[in-house]
Amino acid sequence: MQQTTPLQISFEDLSYAVKVRARPTTNDDQDSKRRWSPFGKSKHNDKFILQSLTGAFRPGRLTAILGPSGSGKTTLLNLLAGTESSGTTTGSIWVNGRPASGVSLRLLAGFVHQDDVILSTQTVSEAITMSIILRPPPLRPHTAHENMQETARALSLFGLEKCQHTAVGDTSEKGISGGERKRTAIAQEYVTQAPILFLDEPTSGLDAHSALMVTHQLKDIVSTGRTVVAVLHQPSSEMFGLIDDIMVLSEGRIVYLGERAGLVDYVAKLGYPCAMYSNPADHVFNAVLFGNDVRHMSSQPDAVARARLLADAWEEQSDGARAVRALVACPELSPIDPSLFRRTSPSTVQLRYLTRRAFLNAVRNRLIINIRLAQAAFFGLLIGFIFLNTHNRPVAVQRQNFSGSLFFTAVTQFLLSILSVVNVFTHERMVFAREWRSGYYSLPAYFASKNIVELPIQVILPIIYACISYWLLGLRHDGARFIIYTATCIVLNLCGFSFGLLMASLFSNMGTILAALPAMFLPFLLFGGLLVNSGNSTVWLRWLQWVSPIKYGYTAMMKNQFSGYVVDGMPIGDSYLEEVNLGSMSIGVNIIMVIVIGLLAWGAAYLALLRLTYKGRGDPIKNNAKKLKMELEGPPDPRFLSSNKEEHRDANVV
Repeated sequence: MQQTTPLQISFEDLSYAVKVRARPTTNDDQDSKRRWSPFGKSKHNDKFILQSLTGAFRPGRLTAILGPSGSGKTTLLNLLAGTESSGTTTGSIWVNGRPASGVSLRLLAGFVHQDDVILSTQTVSEAITMSIILRPPPLRPHTAHENMQETARALSLFGLEKCQHTAVGDTSEKGISGGERKRTAIAQEYVTQAPILFLDEPTSGLDAHSALMVTHQLKDIVSTGRTVVAVLHQPSSEMFGLIDDIMVLSEGRIVYLGERAGLVDYVAKLGYPCAMYSNPADHVFNAVLFGNDVRHMSSQPDAVARARLLADAWEEQSDGARAVRALVACPELSPIDPSLFRRTSPSTVQLRYLTRRAFLNAVRNRLIINIRLAQAAFFGLLIGFIFLNTHNRPVAVQRQNFSGSLFFTAVTQFLLSILSVVNVFTHERMVFAREWRSGYYSLPAYFASKNIVELPIQVILPIIYACISYWLLGLRHDGARFIIYTATCIVLNLCGFSFGLLMASLFSNMGTILAALPAMFLPFLLFGGLLVNSGNSTVWLRWLQWVSPIKYGYTAMMKNQFSGYVVDGMPIGDSYLEEVNLGSMSIGVNIIMVIVIGLLAWGAAYLALLRLTYKGRGDPIKNNAKKLKMELEGPPDPRFLSSNKEEHRDANVV
């Protein structure tokens, strides 16, 4: 495995607070009561999640962050990894003595989340290869064969050879196991050769053997000189023995930070000796943090008081705390090589790869494709047989049946397209958000690939419907009018696709979408041209007809059928169009209006995805990458240069 430049992360007086609504207390806390208003306008207080943390994470060492739930472990990791999007941060962070922040650290660090979000239809090998292609390491392979070699090395290192051709799967489709999924997620970050790796509970939910295997693999990564920091949840004694450095947090403060071997001696000095053959991690949780009494675990005041005493003891009386402060004052000052910064592949490479992936995803979801094809054929047959050979019926029946069948066509083409897209994209939305934040690709590349693959499907389905329904309905036997009917079905379907994409981009889960869908769809339905006479509806609501794609599509199909329509020598079509009052716009203009509304919804969907990527934090890396890189490549903070000189001078005196 290739060695990397050592990078030390240091931080001093690092605090993180969020705003919480003030509430009156049950005791005589006058300050709390003063800040609270009985009229629902409560002031917001700062709640500190992390409080004045000073420490360092060293390269070539596996550092584990331990602590009870709510102690700030994940918050610290997110803060350093640049994924914390709200709250107020104070204090200083450095990388090799260069001023840094969570945002700039994202240029150097990989992050493995606790929940592994990987596209379910991808195989393990494809997921790792995707990371190599879209986030090329400094020494990027230049051929497909070399990419395969890189993937094979990662599969071997993480013990994934047996499942390399197995789909990742999800809750509905069984795939690889939880341990294999976790190792795949770690491998995706490993192959980018990021010099810093953050992991949020990489062993949670795994059996003892899988958790130990993951820890061994993290130890192998550390051997390359990388800085690896992991939040671990109750490590076993075997896992504990593999850890180099340990940070123990409680109530947002440091209780211990130093070498793993020194933890037992330190807590023994505090009056908590660890029994032989017991797990030191369990001892810290049970005896030190909670006092060997489960009653204290449910008593918040006792837990806070104990955490305060332990943190004060660490900061004021500990030789370890002084050693940590000395390490922060005299950090590693090696230059940060520009090749260490994480990169993304060119937009053309992203588009080509994502288009191929989206196509494979659609093909592998055969059930969904087959259902959509069967749906188009079923509704075409259903409407066709219900209104079979309407042209042979009496005039009144023809007008009613043609109007009803064409309105049904407009509604189904628009609504079914919305539902099909929403059903698929809501599952992919989380994958997109996670991959975008991890720097796999840009939004334009993803959005374009999604449309390139979906648009042909959205064209084929209405063609199937039109070919079946048109002739069964007995609409006018005219090739040009059939083409217009088919074209109208296509643009309605594409417009529905845009609205479905918009709703799936705006809302994160299917329940919310289904709740919001009627509010959007029913006005379009009511003012679609059949249920309400558009020219005689309520004046202040009449404008809704002009934003209803159903109305434009229905009007185009009605005029296509009834313009100049003659039955037994009687021109009944034009007079009927005047009765229903669908407006004076031509067929072509109505079709264009459907296209315009669809394009507006399509653009709004893009903006909604853009809002999702920018939500709460913008895209500072994209906008300030050059500036951030210059800061990290620049000289160290002057305070460290002077402190290192003093250290060398003292060493010479000795």
